[in-house]
Amino acid sequence: GRPSDVAQALRRKKGALNGQGKVYFMDAAHLLHNAVAGRGWIKRTATVELKTNSGRNRLNVLGAYSPDDHSLLAIEGVESCDAEMVCRLLHKLRAANPGQVLLLVLDNVRYQRTRRVRALARRLRIRLLFLPPYSPNLNLIERFWKFLRKKVMRNTYYATFAEFRAAIQKVLANLSGYADELTTLMTEN
Repeated sequence: GRPSDVAQALRRKKGALNGQGKVYFMDAAHLLHNAVAGRGWIKRTATVELKTNSGRNRLNVLGAYSPDDHSLLAIEGVESCDAEMVCRLLHKLRAANPGQVLLLVLDNVRYQRTRRVRALARRLRIRLLFLPPYSPNLNLIERFWKFLRKKVMRNTYYATFAEFRAAIQKVLANLSGYADELTTLMTEN
């Protein structure tokens, strides 16, 4: 379907929740242990150095963000994102929302569409809404990943992968500290 069709389907499905359920947007972020140069002003003749790493170490974060209460549930690790990781997050979603109807909006990535994932979602009573290919603008969590990269990686050097991972975990564990920024950023418009 076209992006406008999916947006209409999402509005219909949210309406069907009738205030008795919760919507989550799910996606993965693949964060390289490397500094990212940000924007800034320097004197024309000046030189600025930004230390960097090899960029070979990567932390994968699979997350589900709910605009209903601005909450994020995530699983992170160095292993690649796969159906097993999605299933772990589905269990975490259900445990955090017992008895609630859940609607999960997710990308069309192959490992998220497996029979195993769809069967587990049915068993856990989690409705799935797959986005059309090449439509990241419809997945609200994409904005969160951009926010996370800005907070953790822009113009910041981490000597070790452990420091890098700890910085990411600190942001993920303390979202309430960013409530004002996230409230304006994470709207469904």
